[in-house]
Amino acid sequence: MTQNTRRSVLAAVGGSLALGGCLSDVPGGYGTETATETGTTGDWIERASNSPDPDHAISLRNEASESRTLRVEIVRRATGETVFDTTEGVSPGGEVTVYDLRRANPDGVETFEVCAELVGKDGTGGVVGNATATVGDSDGESVADAGSEATTTDSSRRDCATIDTSECYGDAHATVAEDGSLRIIYAIC
Repeated sequence: MTQNTRRSVLAAVGGSLALGGCLSDVPGGYGTETATETGTTGDWIERASNSPDPDHAISLRNEASESRTLRVEIVRRATGETVFDTTEGVSPGGEVTVYDLRRANPDGVETFEVCAELVGKDGTGGVVGNATATVGDSDGESVADAGSEATTTDSSRRDCATIDTSECYGDAHATVAEDGSLRIIYAIC
């Protein structure tokens, strides 16, 4: 007689249970096929990306232990128009909403560049000499204002994000981390 090991018994029981549900039919009836239309994730994302929703708040958060001052600039990509520009102080652990893209009256789904920069108490960006400013042009490339130094990369003191006024995007939060670095955080589908 063969000796059954625990492993072989468990394998046999597991295999029987797995196949048992696949081979049975509905009690007292014949099996029927039903077709259920399913959408893919890509379809949902495409629909959300093309559906206007301009209600996106722009807020400032400070997770650092000291008060911080941030400059926020929002530029409409299609025209290069600055729709909002402010400098705000945020206390430690504080959060303040400074703008909502709805106020820019976007026409359908539009793209905006949201830039935030840590600035000194006197409103300067901490650059010796010329002030630093980066504005997106209609091609999405960075161009510098006359008499200013061009910034082509983000640093721990400055960050930019491109936000569309569609259902795919959530609110944007310019967040100063505990280490003093700055990042714009937002949700996208």
